[in-house]
Amino acid sequence: MSITGLGSRIVAAAPSALEDQLAWTPAWRLQQLLQKREISPVELVRSALDRIARLDPIIHAYLTVDHDGALEKAEHAERALLNGDEVGPLHGIPISIKDLYATSGLRTTQGSRIFAENVPDVDEILVERLRNAGAIIIGKTQTPEFATFPRTKNLLAEECVNPWDTNRISGASSGGAAAAVAMGMTSWAIASDGGGSTRIPAALNGVFGFQPSAGRVPMRTPVSVHMASAGPITQDVRDGAIMMQIISGRDARDPSTIDAPAPDLLSGLDAGIAGLKIGWSADWGVIPAVDNRVLELAGQAASLLASAGASVDEASIVLPDAQAWPVFIGMNEYSYRRTGRLLGFDAEQRALLTPPVMGMLGQIEGAGGTLFSPADYTRLFELRRGLVQWIEGVFSSFDLICTPTVGQIAPLIPDGEWDQPYTDTYSIDHISTNYTYIANVLGLPAASVPCGLVDGMPVGLQIIGPHLADERVFRAAKTFSELMPWADRHPVLAESVQA
Repeated sequence: MSITGLGSRIVAAAPSALEDQLAWTPAWRLQQLLQKREISPVELVRSALDRIARLDPIIHAYLTVDHDGALEKAEHAERALLNGDEVGPLHGIPISIKDLYATSGLRTTQGSRIFAENVPDVDEILVERLRNAGAIIIGKTQTPEFATFPRTKNLLAEECVNPWDTNRISGASSGGAAAAVAMGMTSWAIASDGGGSTRIPAALNGVFGFQPSAGRVPMRTPVSVHMASAGPITQDVRDGAIMMQIISGRDARDPSTIDAPAPDLLSGLDAGIAGLKIGWSADWGVIPAVDNRVLELAGQAASLLASAGASVDEASIVLPDAQAWPVFIGMNEYSYRRTGRLLGFDAEQRALLTPPVMGMLGQIEGAGGTLFSPADYTRLFELRRGLVQWIEGVFSSFDLICTPTVGQIAPLIPDGEWDQPYTDTYSIDHISTNYTYIANVLGLPAASVPCGLVDGMPVGLQIIGPHLADERVFRAAKTFSELMPWADRHPVLAESVQA
């Protein structure tokens, strides 16, 4: 491990030239290098492991690193290439999986001490598909306990911090995935998004994140038909499209998946956006400004799409938040109850829970075991139908909607051990999800693309499309990434102060 401690400071030793080069090479390019045998799977995996060993003691992006298992699989992958065997599209590429998703033979904790020693004997469907495509799982990235806290903090490891400034949060609940990609500790990461949990960390860490249309990615235990979905966090938009091609598509084990072929995201990725009508909203009509510099930067970024032949206009969109926010809260509770999380723990297990989760549990139990009655749930889904009609009206005027992903840069880590990092009171103190959660409620495809820096910290542009318009969102994201290249912008951890 190339880390040396100096008092309260941790200094990361300089990477090898090969390690640094591979860390910032898009995964699609690594595929080409592997196929041409210009690099081997063992070299690639070993380089990633060396980088994790060097940098993760500073960032804390990983809960579990499968060092020996990953190297063993890399050796098998290398032999297959040398033998000329038929291989999958991700053959030999290391990938990280958010620790919410089951990985056969590899610890899966959901960020909870209750499951600290849990080793599943079956893969989640998306993990199964990635393995079948030849990907090598290098480790499991951090998540707050059961993905319920706006910092990537739990009681299993130190808090995952932001690689651009280790005094700031990495976001949640996929902060580990985003920080690992931002720091070049993996090219591809699987995240999840139940209210912005992929897009928010992607924005705060300066990487690409995508939430697919609801029902696009099958799950063994789907949490909700509408709310949450797995998706990619990557350095490169094309990498995100490749990953989505692998994990998307109907599976009989999940009847909630879309009963239609997954879209071909790659064939039209470079087709551009000429003729598309794009609406820009700085505030959804109801969100108070937190950092005007962030809003202005995201607005300038959205306007760049006009240079690619799209029309970009200020959109008079007013989010019916009085209806949308209760639907979001109610559907989240439904999701947690359906998967058995938060309820049913015995006294010994409860003693292992984090204070935020205990607070949520107490709130639900104080309301008689549910915050919403059956009649409430019926009313919430009626409200959702009204929201569907509202968004259909919006998309009758626009092909895509752009907003900031988050209305501020990554907040500083609060002084209090379990304090939330957001201070505004809008949406019941959940300022982080103000721009993102409506896409979850309505099952819309949405991406966050890096669009610049404020005070040296990344800002994200959110691109939202109608349900099933995943390909359109990817085209716009790819076009934007060409208009504002990001490939040479990375955090530099020559030295990081540790508290």
